[in-house]
Amino acid sequence: MNNSEMGRVHAWLLRHRIVESRSERRSVGKEEREIAGLLLNADYAVRRQFEEILDGQGLQLVTLTSLDAKGVASGATVFMLARKPDSAAPFWGTERLVIRMMQSKGINTETEARTWFTQLWFLLLDLLYTRKNRSPNAMQDWVDTSFIKEVFIDSVKDYLNDQVRKIDPSTLETDRVYRILTGLKEGGIAMACNAFLELMVDAGLLEEVGEETYRQSLLFAYEMKNNFDRQLKPLLPAQDPFGAATEILVERTDEDTEVD
Repeated sequence: MNNSEMGRVHAWLLRHRIVESRSERRSVGKEEREIAGLLLNADYAVRRQFEEILDGQGLQLVTLTSLDAKGVASGATVFMLARKPDSAAPFWGTERLVIRMMQSKGINTETEARTWFTQLWFLLLDLLYTRKNRSPNAMQDWVDTSFIKEVFIDSVKDYLNDQVRKIDPSTLETDRVYRILTGLKEGGIAMACNAFLELMVDAGLLEEVGEETYRQSLLFAYEMKNNFDRQLKPLLPAQDPFGAATEILVERTDEDTEVD
């Protein structure tokens, strides 16, 4: 792999975050096979140089086979571009997130876009982990996390109706998030959910496995296993962490704190 090919591999991974030599779950195109081949055939020195470049960007190249994880085809190799714990890649900003979320009717500011994305993120974690009785360390169970879009949207509406809208705003430390979440009408909620799912697929964190059917990606499961204990766990209750996280967002967010 020469420098030009290394640049090609880098560009692919930054865009897709995963490359497979072969897959039983989806069609692998010619370009993806070529990218996987470049990584598979790279000599040790070049591969090490590439990994050092990624390390400086807060990233790591993760290599998995069928011996490492379910869902990987026998004889295949999967390469994933994962974030290192306690680091943030400078080129993965929130501009795309904000622009896409603000296309939802009723989301008009950057703060509203970030707040809604954060809330939907925790509700998705509740759907993928709490409701399936999974631990964040259960990477292997990612293949059994399929859900229908309608189920996700309904869970969001149920949360808003059964929990958020029943809160007395006067009891909150600040009603900023409460006002944002209760400000959308039903059509706007569905649009926000659609935008969120699109962003998650675009980021390689969800896979669209059928018509309006999604599944957690192997990358998503790996990053949760790798980062949960160090980054999320200290912020969440010991019991029912993801279910409780949604309440924390509404009830304890400081008025002057931006939601990231």
